[in-house]
Amino acid sequence: MKLFLQIELIPWKEAGYQKPLVTFASGLSDDVIGAELDNQSDGAIADLVIRLCDQAESVFVLIQAQPEESLGVTLKLIHHLLRKEEKIYQVILAGNHISLERLLNPLAEKFVKETETEKLKTAIRLFAQLNPDR
Repeated sequence: MKLFLQIELIPWKEAGYQKPLVTFASGLSDDVIGAELDNQSDGAIADLVIRLCDQAESVFVLIQAQPEESLGVTLKLIHHLLRKEEKIYQVILAGNHISLERLLNPLAEKFVKETETEKLKTAIRLFAQLNPDR
């Protein structure tokens, strides 16, 4: 199983209920599961997402961020992922968030910043086509 994870660090008033990229990723392959978490989520939800990450063979993380938003409960998940770097396929930061960038910089080539939807979809397609035995 591969996990597409969308993390939102945006004001709750701007976050919609529709998660088109999660739906897009989940529809590309039977072995891709989509999940989402935001900085206002309950700690139990973060724990559930951490368990999903542990069970996944590979994890693609898309973080939609605005500079002034706190990391909140997502910090626990990010620290967990950094300890399991071998599971990370790629982390894409869509937006700007200085403290998050500092945390993710050690991922080197696995960490990129991108906001253009078509480029995000291309990266997600490549992840979905990834051979699970990789």
